[in-house]
Amino acid sequence: MKYQKNKSGMIDKVKRSFLRMTSPFEFGASRKSDSLAFMNFPPEMAQRDAAYCCALKLLKVNMFSHTDEERRGIYSLAEALIGISLEKAEKIYRAGRNERRPLEYLEMIRFMTLVRNLLGTLSDLADYQYYIDQSEDGIAGFFGNKVINNFKISDGTFSNSEIGIYNLLIGMLDDAESTILASQAQTRKLLTKSEMERYEKAYAAYLSIFEKLDPKDPRFTAGR
Repeated sequence: MKYQKNKSGMIDKVKRSFLRMTSPFEFGASRKSDSLAFMNFPPEMAQRDAAYCCALKLLKVNMFSHTDEERRGIYSLAEALIGISLEKAEKIYRAGRNERRPLEYLEMIRFMTLVRNLLGTLSDLADYQYYIDQSEDGIAGFFGNKVINNFKISDGTFSNSEIGIYNLLIGMLDDAESTILASQAQTRKLLTKSEMERYEKAYAAYLSIFEKLDPKDPRFTAGR
């Protein structure tokens, strides 16, 4: 029904559209030879944190009051946001490790990778259910009722799987929340006054951008 190439292509397209915004260097600091200064990491940290925050807000709703198509859009947008957060976390981790300045943790990167993968699975499950509903008449007309009836019987299995994985994901996010907040607070303590000012300015800007993204946008509801 879907191909991995199309899936990754959609996420890449969405990420590129997110990143067509003011350069982080607009938030201050000059380019220096050392890598953390060169990448101007406070805005990178801000983008990481804002994207993660908005992904959580999207997910902590009465999810199954939404249609299959709406859930697919929510999962896809949350996956794209976590992808942005993960990309920034990896970049900060590599730069900080090279300079012995622990501004990101490998455990956080692994956790966000797991979250992103689960969101991809949820999006696929919701997409499957939506696809069957939309294609029922066409499939039955071409292959006969037996084929579509087999699909419809399996629909309950996919629906139960989606509910189970979603509840697992939310439980994971809830259990990890205090540790993540403490980790973010600890790394912010390592920032200088000037770096903190740039972080706060960039965080407000990115949060405003991400909060305006609509999971009903065709980029997220069109399938992958």
